[in-house]
Amino acid sequence: MSTPKYPCRSGRALKCLLGTTFLLMPLIYLPDKREVQSPSKLLKDGSRYQAADDTSDRAADLYRELLRKYPKSVEAESAQFFLGSYYQVKFFILEQRSKVQDWNSFNLAEDELYRYIGKYPKGAYLADAYNRLAIVALRRGYASNARSLWSKMKAAGVTDRKVYVAKVTWSPTTDDQIKGYCDTKLLADASLEAMDKNNNFNGVVYALTNWAKSRCR
Repeated sequence: MSTPKYPCRSGRALKCLLGTTFLLMPLIYLPDKREVQSPSKLLKDGSRYQAADDTSDRAADLYRELLRKYPKSVEAESAQFFLGSYYQVKFFILEQRSKVQDWNSFNLAEDELYRYIGKYPKGAYLADAYNRLAIVALRRGYASNARSLWSKMKAAGVTDRKVYVAKVTWSPTTDDQIKGYCDTKLLADASLEAMDKNNNFNGVVYALTNWAKSRCR
């Protein structure tokens, strides 16, 4: 519980001490208006903003608050991964909606996703983190880095066997929607094959989208 506060506010029953005049009355407890949120509530609220494709950073702020206040909580792992994925998706939303290439969002995505990998080397989202980092690398034009990251994702498939894919990258059309779990090793192989057959980012995304639609459930 937060520390009680007793603010001096006009129009309230609790009065101020003016000059040398003292009001003798019992102290009235005025709770802090800021709600003390549980880690599960912070995660839920952040996820709600993220699911709505909100790019105001409210989701990121909630995830960071959870990580700051409850670093040892069960929800901390999810918050760390969701924080990185938020910034990765934010880049594509802004690029599609506003024709803005917000490269700092990619910088933040990489920072948080690599932080996830460092903190949770056997985490539930390990393969997912590598997949998102590979997409970022490929969009930046770093093909060799993307290949390396998808290879690491395949190796992570020993413990993290599924990767959730809503869309390969964010787009405003439902035709690109997948919303399914892909076999980690098969997705890695498909990603590397798509790179072999396509020499541009959009071609890889198109090939992976078609592959995932028929294989991810």
